[in-house]
Amino acid sequence: MKTMKDIRKSYRFVGSDEENLPKLAEILLPVSDQLSLEFYDFLMEDPRTASYFPNTEAAKQRHTTLKAWFRLILTGPYDSRLMIRLERIGQVHVKIGLEGHYVNASMTFIRTFCMRHVISSVPDRYEREHLLETLNKVLDISLDVMTSSYREAELKKVFLSYRVESALVQWSERFMHGLNLILTIGLLIMAVGLASLFTHDVIFAFTGELEKGVIKALGSLLILWMLIELLHTEVRHLRGGKFRVRVFVELALVAFIRKIFVASFDKQDPITFALLLGALFTLGLVFFLVGRTDDRA
Repeated sequence: MKTMKDIRKSYRFVGSDEENLPKLAEILLPVSDQLSLEFYDFLMEDPRTASYFPNTEAAKQRHTTLKAWFRLILTGPYDSRLMIRLERIGQVHVKIGLEGHYVNASMTFIRTFCMRHVISSVPDRYEREHLLETLNKVLDISLDVMTSSYREAELKKVFLSYRVESALVQWSERFMHGLNLILTIGLLIMAVGLASLFTHDVIFAFTGELEKGVIKALGSLLILWMLIELLHTEVRHLRGGKFRVRVFVELALVAFIRKIFVASFDKQDPITFALLLGALFTLGLVFFLVGRTDDRA
């Protein structure tokens, strides 16, 4: 875990920045009440952050804690005690369920407010640039330490060690990839079988009942066509493409159409035929809904 010394070194927070802190405090602490009021208005603009202030007492507490934090980062010193206090602030944010996104957005608001007052208060360009540089370091260090609590909270969700979980994830990905390869091989075998079935139906059309053979051959050809499409989708999925559920629905539709073709010649009873038509209608409705979802995506 990083110490405040490590963080200062990463942000190049040096002696000149320490010297700039009193100057920044002289400029910004007098406007801390204004910052608190404007920051409260900023928080009330979003229903999510506004929900944390259900009454006047909660709003008053927010003003107090913000000004205390503001004084803390402008007066220092930047040591381990300051780091502990900033970590506690971050832990409070995690405890109440405030997302890190809102912490970052809030810091941007505070940064803009502070920069505006520093620019208007310091006429000398050289001094102003150095003060703004220190200000950005101060705010970034504070944000860094506070958001570290979010990282720690995420790590606590890890059930096993990071290496073990990473190995499990990698093994699972390889296993699923292997299953997809097996599925691809199975589809190839089925495609060969359907090609044989189509050939058989064509032979039956010429050697037996022509009309019935043609209908069967047409049904087999439709399923073979959809199987090729399914195989094409699986290959694209293995290459990292999106998995399409719609193809499976299309295959089921074609299978039921073939079944109805065959049933019309096998003289099925009306109830069975009606059930087949009902199932075909249901699949058609599912195909329509899935198609609309894919089109929107």
